[in-house]
Amino acid sequence: MAGHVAERELLPKEAELLNYRWVILVASFLLRVLIFGSLFSVGVLYVEWLGEFSASRGEAAWIGSIATGSTLLMGPVASALLERFSCRQTITCSGIAMATGLVISSFATGVPFLCVSFGIVTGCAGGIANLASVVAINQYFDKQRPLAMGIGSGGVGIGAFIFGLLQERFVRDYSWRGSLLLVGALQLHVVVCGLLIVHPNQLLHCDGIRSCRGKEFDRTQVDKRLSLDGDIDVIPCDKEIAVLMLDKSNTTNSDERKHRRRSTFQIIRAKMRLTDKTFSLIKDPIFIALFLSDFLSWLVQFVPYVHLPERANMLGIPDGAILLSIMGIMNAVGKIGFGTFCTLFNLPVFKVYVLAQVFFGLVTVLSPFCVSFWSLAVFAAFFGLLSGNYGLMMVIPSQQLGEERFALAYGIMLAGEGIGVFLGPPLVGWMSDASESYDSSFFVAGSVLLLSALILLIHPVVCFYKKRKGEKNSIRRAWT
Repeated sequence: MAGHVAERELLPKEAELLNYRWVILVASFLLRVLIFGSLFSVGVLYVEWLGEFSASRGEAAWIGSIATGSTLLMGPVASALLERFSCRQTITCSGIAMATGLVISSFATGVPFLCVSFGIVTGCAGGIANLASVVAINQYFDKQRPLAMGIGSGGVGIGAFIFGLLQERFVRDYSWRGSLLLVGALQLHVVVCGLLIVHPNQLLHCDGIRSCRGKEFDRTQVDKRLSLDGDIDVIPCDKEIAVLMLDKSNTTNSDERKHRRRSTFQIIRAKMRLTDKTFSLIKDPIFIALFLSDFLSWLVQFVPYVHLPERANMLGIPDGAILLSIMGIMNAVGKIGFGTFCTLFNLPVFKVYVLAQVFFGLVTVLSPFCVSFWSLAVFAAFFGLLSGNYGLMMVIPSQQLGEERFALAYGIMLAGEGIGVFLGPPLVGWMSDASESYDSSFFVAGSVLLLSALILLIHPVVCFYKKRKGEKNSIRRAWT
């Protein structure tokens, strides 16, 4: 190839012109299906573990809580690893670790064993791969990013739907130990998806490139096509050519070389260090409201995925796994639907989220009245659909706190979500142990969701106060 290709890193606005972005989106979607499918279908295994190890509901609930909580808490660590390694390397290694954790879990001798093998090993590996898949989408999408994020995160619900049915069949035919072996084998597909994740700097296609015809590579023409004026939507091509950039840029400065010599642990330590920017963020009333609301939401949002099959079992309904699948598929519909409608109709994201969160709480508060399979199925459908509003929370921090503070704010919020998932299901399990019923537990869960929505109602007041102090905020902007 005649021209030097990797002179600078492609921005998402430029990478969005590459058709390979759709391969990245499909790979990210499938990664979410595999990772969260194995975690969110834990309710099927939970019923088996109660009988196998004679554990209380609260004790057994720790397994799924630790797994999902670890997935969220690994955000800062995964971020540091991605500074050191590529998305492809990170996802590939995580896929092997996930498969290993699940296979080891099939030999479990008790709840503590599963808390380590399934909870920590599988959960941490899944969290690292999940963040890498989100970063990959971020590298390839700019204007289409909200829609891409919605489609990618829709894999969480689809995974819960598919794996809920698979786990039930596997448990019935091969026991829960055989089910974990089979699901562990399926997790090796994470490695395959990871191999498809390529940095945009390694791909370039344009009709101005004629390398396959023996002509010179004209970098000047490509740079003109990939201008940053924002007016170019499509590169006119009569032939699409993908050029793998095997050579690295020689323009790496001394600071970058010094950064690369830092160990992975040094990078992680630097990420964990509190800075003035961090202190400024955590003192911001808007961030505090968002963090508390998100924490309370995730304190109870994962509860039905763990306890609904057992609640159905207590009511004499044997098809609890189907309820998980219904929640999963409707969660995917919700995430894609909320993002699409807000984008197409230019709806205020914050206002839509608060309204959806109110209905989310009301549906959960009323769930104790569901005592038949069909009523529980209706609850599962609405719970899954409304839980899809979380896709909007991935957009709200950048809108309300600024693009430059998004990464830090969202990372701290992920840690809060992880703590909430750690605590919620075991608390509900202990409450149900004490009352011999899930009615009061689900009522409390719905009340917490309503509280998470009410907390956000102070947001316009905070913005009004900031306006009075001369900051560039207003009540109108708060709800847009």
